[in-house]
Amino acid sequence: MLMRVQDGSGLTPAGELSSGDGGAAAAEPASAAVDGPGVIEAVADGDLGEAASRTWDTLVWVWHLEVFKIDETSVQVSQLVIALLMLVIGTFVARLASRSIGARLLNRFKLEEGPRHAIQTIMFYLLLFAVVMLSLQTAGVPLTVFTIFGGALALGIGFGSQNIMNNFISGLILLIERPIAIGQMVELNGDSGKVIKIGARSTHLLGYQGEAFIIPNSMLLENTVRNWSIPDRRYRCIVAVGVAYGSDTAKVRDILNEVMDENTRVQDSDDRSVLFQEFGDSALLFEAHFWCTPRSRLDRMGVESDLRFAIDAKCREAGVTIAFPQRDVHLDTLSPLQVRMVSGEG
Repeated sequence: MLMRVQDGSGLTPAGELSSGDGGAAAAEPASAAVDGPGVIEAVADGDLGEAASRTWDTLVWVWHLEVFKIDETSVQVSQLVIALLMLVIGTFVARLASRSIGARLLNRFKLEEGPRHAIQTIMFYLLLFAVVMLSLQTAGVPLTVFTIFGGALALGIGFGSQNIMNNFISGLILLIERPIAIGQMVELNGDSGKVIKIGARSTHLLGYQGEAFIIPNSMLLENTVRNWSIPDRRYRCIVAVGVAYGSDTAKVRDILNEVMDENTRVQDSDDRSVLFQEFGDSALLFEAHFWCTPRSRLDRMGVESDLRFAIDAKCREAGVTIAFPQRDVHLDTLSPLQVRMVSGEG
């Protein structure tokens, strides 16, 4: 292979250099091949072909430039660029492939949104791990180097990353065991909402007022969680009503049963009942217990509201008075009380 070098007399093949400067020229073939000023001079002289040749030689030299070594393994710029492209494209393909698998499982096996999301997330992590390993192998990074990185990672986990790893492992348990799933209604520490995302670190709940609760995954495993969708989506509703003392209690029971019979959202079950709860301070307290299948918290509140409207209307028709708070005051005196009216000015 002939190497072009530029001196004062023009271009000379590298093999025909004089003995006086042959040692210097042989020691610096690469620098002569990537002589940047030579490219500029060739362009200035109008020799575009020579400039293109020198530019190409420079790019080839940079492409094969050694960046670093790992265990006597040389890593070049070309390997790093190819590995980076593989990582970016592989991540994009892994995301598309996991979504496609999730969609196919949903259509073919009629899976719900929760299991489909769990399978999709696990498939994405597996494909991403394969892409990373393939990219490292393409870059020429030996896998034995991970023994050192593994020790450093274990040390970091032990001192500073316990919480992160705890939430990550908890997220995998939630995806595999599925105590909660996407689309289910749950309640944790008084906050309730619909599960919209189970991530690697946290779970997102959509509250009634549209706010999002971001809960660390470990809290869902370490605390008591009320899941309104397990074992099924039925929810027991309780509608309370108080009627005035002296009302016909049997008629009140019939009204409540009739209201539940007429509402199509109330499920017909053996444990649907009307309970005479207690003799309250100002009313006779009754409760209607029934099952419904609400789609959301607002839907459940709507079913209970419809029953209250119907109870009020039927009580008015039957002449049953719905009680309100009232107090009777008894004064024990030895003589009649004198009542004196005083004007505001006085």
